[in-house]
Amino acid sequence: MKQINSIEELIDEINSGKHDFFIDNGLFRSSKYIEYDDDTFYIYNEIDDTEQTLVSKELFDKDATNIGFAINQGCFYEY
Repeated sequence: MKQINSIEELIDEINSGKHDFFIDNGLFRSSKYIEYDDDTFYIYNEIDDTEQTLVSKELFDKDATNIGFAINQGCFYEY
């Protein structure tokens, strides 16, 4: 398990072949499978079986996803 502290770190982990991540805020764990290509993130949310396609700046849009918030709060991890 490795804490992800920035978008750049997330991209580095994905580019090194890691795709399984999760948010753990002490109340719930939300698992995500993430791929990245040319500033686009392809996200599969295991908690509700949904998919998203977002660009980097959208990761910090609270209406689009909670990934950016989790990174900022120190509760986003790579399995």
